[in-house]
Amino acid sequence: MSFELLNTIATLATCAVVATTAVAALIQLRHLRASNQIQGQLAINALIQGEEFRLAQIRLRGLINLLADPKIAWAFRVPLSEDLPPEVIAMRGAARTVGSNLENVGNMVRNGLTDGRLFIEQFSNVVLDAWTLLEPLTLIRRKIEKSDAVWEDFEYLTILSREWEQTHGTAFPKGRRRLLLPWPEIELPVLESLENNEAPRK
Repeated sequence: MSFELLNTIATLATCAVVATTAVAALIQLRHLRASNQIQGQLAINALIQGEEFRLAQIRLRGLINLLADPKIAWAFRVPLSEDLPPEVIAMRGAARTVGSNLENVGNMVRNGLTDGRLFIEQFSNVVLDAWTLLEPLTLIRRKIEKSDAVWEDFEYLTILSREWEQTHGTAFPKGRRRLLLPWPEIELPVLESLENNEAPRK
């Protein structure tokens, strides 16, 4: 066996080893990325389903009434301080909890740091509800700061959620049999009982 042939075989063997190592590294990176995505999604899920976020979103349902009251509305246009009415301080805290957290999630989605599709499939309704509640305050803040950068990633997340609701509406696989009938096919007495929070009549 000539020296040239041995050299060629050695080169090919080296290439095979390098290629195998590269493939193994890519597989490992893929698994690591998937693991990071899972951890990130679990952290986001814990945040959105957490007690603090849920209670803040419930409190925000009273925001529109405060903004409509001239005796209170001014307090949303000045820097936060202890001199403001306590209900305004609490409401602004709730707005920060919901708006800023969804702003952070929107930033992560926009930069590809978490899977936007998975988040929106689970929480598009939460995002849309939150934007509806906070839109008046967002307009006030943008007007005061003379910038549309206020909660812009939250706005981006809202746009993605609206598009998903319009094009999909459900994450259930198409063509698969459902276990429950559509609402119109349920007998009326059952619906009436559900609406009145009563036991169904026999």
